[in-house]
Amino acid sequence: MEKHGYIPSGGPQLNRRNFLHMAVAGLAGGTALLAGCAPKQSSDPDALSATGEAGTESSWRTAPEPIDESLITDTVEADVVIIGGGISGVSTGAAAIENGLSVIVLEQNEEPRMMGFDFGGINSTLAKEAGLELSDEEIYQMVRDWTHMSANRVRPDIILNFVRESGPALDWVVEKAVNWGCRPVLAAMKSESDTYYNYIRPIEFPDGPLYDPSKGQFGGNDIITCLRKEVEASGQYLTNTKAEQLEKEGESVTGVIASKGDGSYVRYKASKGVVLATGDFGANEEMMEELTEFDFASYSNPLDYSNVSLGTGLGHRMGLWAGGVFQMGPQPLMLLPMTYPYFYLHVNNLAKRYCNEDCDSVNMCINQLQQPNGTSWSIFDAKWRTEIPASLEVSGGMSWDQDFRELGTPWSVENEEAWLQYELESGSLVMADTLEELAEKTELPLESLKETIARYNELAEAGNDLDFGKRRELMTTIAEPPFYALRMLSEMCVTVGGLNVDVNHQILDENANPIPGLYGVGNVAAGLFGVDYIEAPVPGVSLGRCVTFGKNLGEHLATL
Repeated sequence: MEKHGYIPSGGPQLNRRNFLHMAVAGLAGGTALLAGCAPKQSSDPDALSATGEAGTESSWRTAPEPIDESLITDTVEADVVIIGGGISGVSTGAAAIENGLSVIVLEQNEEPRMMGFDFGGINSTLAKEAGLELSDEEIYQMVRDWTHMSANRVRPDIILNFVRESGPALDWVVEKAVNWGCRPVLAAMKSESDTYYNYIRPIEFPDGPLYDPSKGQFGGNDIITCLRKEVEASGQYLTNTKAEQLEKEGESVTGVIASKGDGSYVRYKASKGVVLATGDFGANEEMMEELTEFDFASYSNPLDYSNVSLGTGLGHRMGLWAGGVFQMGPQPLMLLPMTYPYFYLHVNNLAKRYCNEDCDSVNMCINQLQQPNGTSWSIFDAKWRTEIPASLEVSGGMSWDQDFRELGTPWSVENEEAWLQYELESGSLVMADTLEELAEKTELPLESLKETIARYNELAEAGNDLDFGKRRELMTTIAEPPFYALRMLSEMCVTVGGLNVDVNHQILDENANPIPGLYGVGNVAAGLFGVDYIEAPVPGVSLGRCVTFGKNLGEHLATL
């Protein structure tokens, strides 16, 4: 196996830039609507939707008719029934089993879906051993930054719960990963930006039994598999089993009816709780249109925007029909760049600069989607070989560094050259000896491009960005051919907005009261993200919270 973080001889190592295009399909959840006790929906056309905007009731809000009792062939009982066998589901299941509970996991597909590489958390043993322990003062400042970046549309108590519990949770999963054959490492990438500062370095898990970047398999695949094996050893992990309808007795959720591949139905009863770990709703066009902000249909060029989510909103709908409510809208999204523009000049299709390029990856995507047609280019010149590694001293982070570069290993010019060649061949990068040629190849207006670059060079030479306020260390001229224009691809990976939950992950009703017997973890649950998915201040928070909250919930259920 090639050294972790470097280019194999056959071409670029699969990474964040093209991984999501090759990810194996699969989703914890399904397309069938789940019945339950639906909250009353207003027929008033001026009634408020989950986005907080006026609108009529949508079809996805209406629960289907209950399944005929004569079609249910069997009843199976357990302490905990988990709907969805992804990373949140197996984390919950493994922890519940460790604490003496019987567990059944229902996974719709033959294999669950796994996306992501990095596991973020605070003060893991691995971080402490590297001398990277955060002080109480740093932790509280991090929580303030997190809340501020989220426009206060988050639950500070849930953030603090994550902060306090993520270190032990990462230690928990690191021990399992080592026993499985992985090598836990800290990622080198870390933003030092004064605007999007990363407080931690996430953990990655190379070299496990399943780790093979050429097949799109990374540490996350090993983690989800070793946790699944633990569930299968002492509980049940049922594939090709699609949850269809929640069941309630009075106000309490007591179980779920699921269909098998042969068309039969089975009732699964849970004495402790039913857990929704069903993923996101990004592939549900109706929900996306109603609950999110952007007009995604207007982004017609796949070089500018693509949606790789497979989530149908199974758990969101199920929880809604059981009496849960969505967090304040519009619902946040995980938008990530699939090409890495670093800190270089960003222009739209009018060749106009539109932002301070010293920003995190999610922010740059949102800026891009506000431009005409959602099109943006990153413009730089031949000096990149020295400018990019020099910039890492003052900033960096995800999409501003090389994926899988371990802490203590150097940034590689050869790696980047291979990626530029890959992007040239894939059509997302243009290279030219003159600005005239660059404008022709990109179809950017030449005079506007020349004017924008001249202004940018003037500001860079003066060391003072009067237009957008970028730090002088990151202002570099565009003067030495060849010139490069990188098409900035934004990808909608998953939605990260969900149903309101409390610190015990219990789904809340419209009066903020817990719904007995119903819990949510992962992308079905709200609390951490308010406006968008933020990789600052904790990169890797998405997978980190799945493990942390899954472990916590499994332990909590054992106390009931």
